[in-house]
Amino acid sequence: MSSNPTYPVKVTHPLDRRAPVWGVLAMAFVLLGWGEHAATEPYTSAAFVVGYFWTELQVTALLLVATALFFPWQWLGLRAPQAAAWRHVAPLALLILVVLAVRVWAGTQVSAQARPDPATAWLLLRTTLLVGLNEEWLFRGLALAAFCHWWGWRRGWLAALLAFASLHLLNLIGDVPPVGAAFQFVNTFVMGSVFLLAAVATRSLLWPMLGHAFYDWAVLDTQRFIAAGASQVPSLLLSILALLLGLYSLWRLWHMPERVPYSH
Repeated sequence: MSSNPTYPVKVTHPLDRRAPVWGVLAMAFVLLGWGEHAATEPYTSAAFVVGYFWTELQVTALLLVATALFFPWQWLGLRAPQAAAWRHVAPLALLILVVLAVRVWAGTQVSAQARPDPATAWLLLRTTLLVGLNEEWLFRGLALAAFCHWWGWRRGWLAALLAFASLHLLNLIGDVPPVGAAFQFVNTFVMGSVFLLAAVATRSLLWPMLGHAFYDWAVLDTQRFIAAGASQVPSLLLSILALLLGLYSLWRLWHMPERVPYSH
């Protein structure tokens, strides 16, 4: 009687293949950069954000196809959130509550005659919902999971935050001055840690996606109210709070033990 030798089966991790990861990131950067280049409205205008919806829609399609072909959804945080310690989700919750309060407060400072068109607010939200979806999927989902798998927990999340911050350097294409782009780079690196902390704590992108979308919407709509005569003071206080929450989140992330952000 003969027996066939058995050999260990090599298990391939879903993120072992680096080409699809880099390919998706590169294609997303190209699409978003081209959208800024092709825009006919100034980057700082509400009309630019409204028109940018179609660029974001292309990125959503890219992520849908790439994830379906290469990456199991659950490995990217596309799953229901788990319970988490309050200290890990509180920064995101507080940030959203305050930014929405600032938006409401700014609206009360503008007279009915000077109030911006309310229809534009809904169009802005349409875009920011996709921005929240795409940027969290791309950077707190794909990039974070892949980089942590390749380089370990701490280097992985730092690299994911750097990638997220680097995306905002594309705003140079939209005629943002270099000093402004450098500020956006630092600001988004720190701010991104708030979303990242909530994502890894809940092992899900759901709350970061929603929080990101409503934060961007409230900031953009507040700027419209400021342009119509509202005070800038609450917006400046919000910026300080966001910085402090981001620094707190970075501290929490730095002291987290080695972990896999998401698993099957």
